Amino acid sequence: MKKVVVTGALGFIGFSLCQRLVEKGIEVIGIDGMVDERLKDLYEEKLLWIGRNSLFQLINKRIEDIDLEEIMKEVDVVYHLAAATSRDRNWGLLRTTIEDNVGVTGKIINACGSNVKLIFTSSTQVYGERTGVITEKTPLNPITPYSLTKMAAESLIKTKSIETNLQYIIFRLPTIYGPWQRSDMTYCQLLTQQLSNTDKKVDYDRVTEDILYIDDILDTLIVAGMKKECKNEIFNLATGKINEWYRGKAIIKKDPSLIPNDERMHVSINNGKVVKELGFKVSTTLEEGIKKQRDHIAKYRNLF
Repeated sequence: MKKVVVTGALGFIGFSLCQRLVEKGIEVIGIDGMVDERLKDLYEEKLLWIGRNSLFQLINKRIEDIDLEEIMKEVDVVYHLAAATSRDRNWGLLRTTIEDNVGVTGKIINACGSNVKLIFTSSTQVYGERTGVITEKTPLNPITPYSLTKMAAESLIKTKSIETNLQYIIFRLPTIYGPWQRSDMTYCQLLTQQLSNTDKKVDYDRVTEDILYIDDILDTLIVAGMKKECKNEIFNLATGKINEWYRGKAIIKKDPSLIPNDERMHVSINNGKVVKELGFKVSTTLEEGIKKQRDHIAKYRNLF
C-alpha cells in the first residue's frame, strides 16, 4: 500500500488517519469539501498540522464534483470516511441524507472497480437497540436516518462486489473519542464545560453501547488496507466490554452512579473476529484517553 485516498480527510477520524498514514510513509490524497463554514478555524488548524507534508495532498472539493476515475488510477486503497452526520436524527431530511451518504458511496464504488480496495466505516448503529452480545451476524435493525443510510451503503457495497469484483472491508464503529473529537459529541461537550466552568444540557452520542479511543482504531484500519488476503469482510471494532461509554462519562463527571446497574440493559459488541484476523487490541484506558482529550481541548479551547 503506497498511495491511498481518504474521504472526509479533515474530519475527526479522517484527519487522525491521514496523520498516521503519512507517518508510515504512505502517500495520501485527502478529499474534503470543507463545507461547514463554522469549522473554518478548525480546518485551518488541521491543515497547519499536515498540509505542508509532501506526502499529503488535499482536494478541497465535494466528492460529487471530482473525477474519481482519474484519481483511482494512482491509488491502492480508498478509505471512505466522509458522511453527513449533522442530520442523523432528522427524518424530514432523509432524502438528502441518502443522497449524501449512499449516493456518494455509489460513486466511489464505481470508481474503485476491481483494482482499488475500499475500506468503509459503517456504524454499530445499524444493529439498532439491543441487549446481550452483538456479533457481525446479528440482524440489522437501524432506527435513525444515519444508521439507515449506513445499512444501505453496506448493502450497495456487497451487491457491487458480486457484480464487479470490488474488494472491500466494512468496519462497524461505536462512538470514537480523543483529540479532535467533534464538538457536538458527549465527551467533548462535558470536558469543554469542565474547562470553562459551565453547566449546560449535554446531548447523548448516537452510540452509547461502546466507545474506543481514536489511536486504537488507526493501525487496524491501516492493516486492513495492507493485508491483501483480507477482503470482502465485515468487522465490529469495539472493546467488547459492557457499559464502557457510561464508565467514561462517569470518569469525566466523577460520578460512579452514572453507570447503569440493570443487567437487562447490558449489551456488548463482540470483537473476536477483528482481534483474530487483524490483530486489533485496545491499548488506551478510558482514564488515559480522557486525559489526552481534556489536555487537547485545553490547548485548543478556541476551536471547541
